[in-house]
Amino acid sequence: MISRSVNIIIAIITMILFSCKKEYSYEGGPRNTVTIDTVAIHVPGPYICPSCVGSDDFIEGKWSFYNGNDFYCGVIDTAIAAPARNGFTFFGPSACSIDSGLVLTINTEPALLNQDLFNSTTTKVGMYYYDNAAQTYPFMTQPGFQFSVTIDSYIYQTRIMTGRFSGTVFKGSGGQTSLQGKFKIKVF
Repeated sequence: MISRSVNIIIAIITMILFSCKKEYSYEGGPRNTVTIDTVAIHVPGPYICPSCVGSDDFIEGKWSFYNGNDFYCGVIDTAIAAPARNGFTFFGPSACSIDSGLVLTINTEPALLNQDLFNSTTTKVGMYYYDNAAQTYPFMTQPGFQFSVTIDSYIYQTRIMTGRFSGTVFKGSGGQTSLQGKFKIKVF
């Protein structure tokens, strides 16, 4: 009887002690510390994935973009032209997490991808950066806000395209921001 009472008291004390514990999570980037009410909060600096260092060039099969000082990059595992060759879609995961990645769908009309193309800009673009782990879209284009893709060059014979994208996107956390990025793909 006494051991049962002792076990119950120990269980209650243990639950009280562990239920008051605060948990903090921090994932990457340099740490800046801000103190508020004697609780230290770590504020991450600019996000730059270690795998993205040196990836700010036009590299075939890669995408990258800046959001302010934050830098994101990844690979393009699929780039498909529409059957009428009046647009294309490309997508691929982030270099730092296969749970996140970029998807861009571009309508090139009146230009078609059945010929060489240079310095062609369109605002008929849909873009989102997804995060499957958090089930969110950290960045996404919305109708009525300027977002464009410029095809710097597309060589029909090789199917190699080099381009840039920029404009206003909505953040999954609320508000809006601007992105500037680039890609180099082989469009099939």
